[in-house]
Amino acid sequence: MNSLEAFTYRARDHLEDESFIVVSTADVRSTLEEKLSATSDWIYSEGPDAPQDVLKAKLKELEDIVKPILKRKAETVDRPEAIKSFESNLVDINNVAGIIKKQLQEQEVASSRSSEAVSKASASSAASPSPSRDSLDDLEEEDPTSSEAAADPEITPVATIYSDEDLKSIEEAHSNAKKWLEEKQAAQKKLKETDDPAFTSDDIKAQTSKLESVIIRMMTKKANVLNQPKAQKPKPKSSKPKKKASAKKDKKAAKKNEKASEEPTQEELDEALAKAGLKGEGVKLKNFGVGKDKEVRDADGNLLTKLKLSEDATEEDILAAIDRATAEGRERLEKESRGKGSDEL
Repeated sequence: MNSLEAFTYRARDHLEDESFIVVSTADVRSTLEEKLSATSDWIYSEGPDAPQDVLKAKLKELEDIVKPILKRKAETVDRPEAIKSFESNLVDINNVAGIIKKQLQEQEVASSRSSEAVSKASASSAASPSPSRDSLDDLEEEDPTSSEAAADPEITPVATIYSDEDLKSIEEAHSNAKKWLEEKQAAQKKLKETDDPAFTSDDIKAQTSKLESVIIRMMTKKANVLNQPKAQKPKPKSSKPKKKASAKKDKKAAKKNEKASEEPTQEELDEALAKAGLKGEGVKLKNFGVGKDKEVRDADGNLLTKLKLSEDATEEDILAAIDRATAEGRERLEKESRGKGSDEL
């Protein structure tokens, strides 16, 4: 009873609302006004004693007149806003289609370049002659630019995100949604404001949801590919043997080792003696071919002293060794002199 009575009051207010009047015909409003008056009289006469099902039937009779008008009234506001949102989604899905199309083109170009790089690398590998000898004398330092040129062409990895089917599906979704909207708007234009709409804001929201699903699916697919852990990029392989890439360095190391194993030259000995402040006249190198623990004497039978120096001996080391050798020599001469004196006595 309370719901029925409240509805009759609200319905009388609708009859005075301009927006309600625009979307309703005069005949419908006249019928509604007559029923409202009859229902009000019935409420105060028979209403208090009427059963619940009769009250509900009276309420439904009024709602069946008012609700369609209220729905048309609401659609005059809600439908234009829903159309704007839908058209915005059409732009979005068209942009996504452009992104997919561009990605497919980039994939095609990258794939073509990679295939070309592989072909060049294979051709270069087949045409490159193998080295005939490994002599250090034939190895020279490589030009950095030639090393880079000799390296295998870099193969660009192709990130496959979308397929032709993805592009086809999103273009079809855009085309179908656009066609649906155009057809519905054309049908709506043929109707009067008092007619039920050809499509509602709820219909538009359902279509918008479909477009959003397609967009989200495509963006998620891209995100999944881009968020995958990147494989470590392999270093380009040189087309020449490693020992040739560092030929000069290996050659210098070989010469250094060879020099270290050689005996010092006469010039090096003279230089060392000069640095020590000694005259090198008459001091000559001689390879006696004896062990390090055996005594070595000159042609006159004098005992020679060997300077024990490491390969990296400094000038101070040389001077110290000479001082030690000189002291040892003097001590030896003194002993020999004392021995000769005792024999004579």
